[in-house]
Amino acid sequence: MGAYSPMKPFRVTILTLLLTPMLLLAQESSMSEAQANLLITGASYAKAWPISQVDCLKVTNTGVNGAVSSEVRDRFQEDLSATNPKAVIIWGYINDFSNHPREVAEQTGETAFQNVKAMAETAQQAGITPVLATEITMGLPDSIMDTLVRWINNIRGKQSFQDYISSNVMAVNERVRAYAKEMGFPVLDIEKVMTNEEGNRKVGYYTEDYSHITKTAYQALDAHALPILQESLIKSFKLCGE
Repeated sequence: MGAYSPMKPFRVTILTLLLTPMLLLAQESSMSEAQANLLITGASYAKAWPISQVDCLKVTNTGVNGAVSSEVRDRFQEDLSATNPKAVIIWGYINDFSNHPREVAEQTGETAFQNVKAMAETAQQAGITPVLATEITMGLPDSIMDTLVRWINNIRGKQSFQDYISSNVMAVNERVRAYAKEMGFPVLDIEKVMTNEEGNRKVGYYTEDYSHITKTAYQALDAHALPILQESLIKSFKLCGE
């Protein structure tokens, strides 16, 4: 037998002390990356979407109530840096029209589209897959009196607030669809999921303010979005295979 050496356990202790913080840091970094694999950004509709995971991709949501697309764009780079996602869902420009005068609706729509486009390009340049979402339309009051008032206003050539928002949102949506098709980006066509034949939000898909989204509507969104995200992000882009 060799002579007992008190240095051996001492060396083991030193190595343990040196390596443990490194292992913990690596584990913490790995967990952080796993929790930020899919980013959702936008305004209140995006923020309230109760989706937590798509296959291996865990969701981080940076939606902000009341945000317009310029505000979403302003914080976009910071959101990407903070969450380090593999893909990002960009959803939200309805507040652009509710926060700006009707007289500048055309410019408002142009700004909204350019903001979406700029965010998609920023993500792509960073090696992050952008997923573009079309915006949803407004719900309409459906009482007999409200229906009569809308009918009279239509005859007089007046457009209700809800119709104004919905028509302008749909115009931007058309551009977003065309751009996504041109670039090969996945699209969540939320407008078509939640809009009826008249171009307004489906009954049961809006809350009492005719704007925010019900649980039923989010369930319909999940049924639409999850297969698309699975097909595009997981199967085509193989984000869970990296």
